[in-house]
Amino acid sequence: MKLIAETAWHHEGDYSFMMNLVKEIVDKTNADIIKMHITLDLEEYMNTDHENYKLQKPMLFSKSQWQKLIKIVRNKNKELMLLMNDTKAIEFGLSLNPEYAEIHSVCLNDIFLLKKLKKIIKKKTKIVLGVGGTSIDEIESAINFLKHPNTILMFGFQNYPTVYEDVNLNKIRRLMKLFDNLEFGYADHTAGNNEHNELITLLGAASGMEYIEKHVTTHFGQKRIDWPAAISLSMFNKLHKKINILNKLNGDGSLSMNSGELSYSKFGPMKKAAVLNSNVKKSKTLTLDKIKFIRTKEISDMSQLDIIKSIGKKLKTDLKKGTVLMSRHFIKK
Repeated sequence: MKLIAETAWHHEGDYSFMMNLVKEIVDKTNADIIKMHITLDLEEYMNTDHENYKLQKPMLFSKSQWQKLIKIVRNKNKELMLLMNDTKAIEFGLSLNPEYAEIHSVCLNDIFLLKKLKKIIKKKTKIVLGVGGTSIDEIESAINFLKHPNTILMFGFQNYPTVYEDVNLNKIRRLMKLFDNLEFGYADHTAGNNEHNELITLLGAASGMEYIEKHVTTHFGQKRIDWPAAISLSMFNKLHKKINILNKLNGDGSLSMNSGELSYSKFGPMKKAAVLNSNVKKSKTLTLDKIKFIRTKEISDMSQLDIIKSIGKKLKTDLKKGTVLMSRHFIKK
């Protein structure tokens, strides 16, 4: 599981603030991925009469400014996720070879963005589809159009802040079953000062996510864009430690038993072993009435199933009552 540090529009167009934010994240946190929103053509993204147009127009950075910010990330060997809101941003962003290219949920079925993305994206670059507040049809349409081999569905949405009753983990789990050939992420937007912030994030993570996203700020509690859901650097690092615990708790998913399980499952001291309840002569056939299953001090190399499968086999030597049966006691065919 990877932890994403989201910067979004928190910079409010203050390049020095953004530069410092990125440096602080890469230098002082354990973030696996740094996420940035790139908008180059605001007129393509929103109409001039939109209430946010005049607010966000002065906040745009130039290509050279974005390149400097991304260089900071690369110099620290962090992975890069770029959320791109217009076709010019997609062209520019993908030229920088990010590991992840995201389409926001508000643009999920913008055919012009999807066509541009599909045309120039590399197979190794993962597409992240924001699916918070979208229908199954919208999700299916985007997936089927892109047909990209490395796709991540990113759940979660920002309604300043998101109340946990709206997260609906049961719905998310059902969607994960419907699209079980993909990877999944959870972008948590719980209020940074909510006493349950960390718990809600971890419960979302424990639902089977490969990626967890959190807004991060160097000015916790300061009323900037996206501030309600932003957590401090120290809160982010504490979360990272618990995500690591969750990673270890999840394990690798292998159906074979690990060393701890094998130690616990020893036949004899832990699981019941097969013991003779009467003397048995050499070359006699083992029958079910000759054994009992009981916990013993001695360790057997035969499971209960092994013993059941050995009923009808001949014994190699005379054995006394109370003998813990081992594979060496049987004549091999």
